[in-house]
Amino acid sequence: MPRYFFDVMDSAQSVPDEAGLDCRDLGEAHRQAQTLIADAMNGPEATRIDWRAWRVEVRDEARSLLFTVPFPSP
Repeated sequence: MPRYFFDVMDSAQSVPDEAGLDCRDLGEAHRQAQTLIADAMNGPEATRIDWRAWRVEVRDEARSLLFTVPFPSP
């Protein structure tokens, strides 16, 4: 099963995913990115963050960018 990495970032900050996650395919990787976004937006600090510039960059095992999932506007 391929491993995908989910780097969370905005224009000034980056939280790289060092561990990655095994997913069956790109569809599952996209669903995992959406789950990551939902978890972040519902976390204890979520109301103090402007999510509009944030995104998840999904990368493959070679760290090549596959696609980007933007955080939705609150």
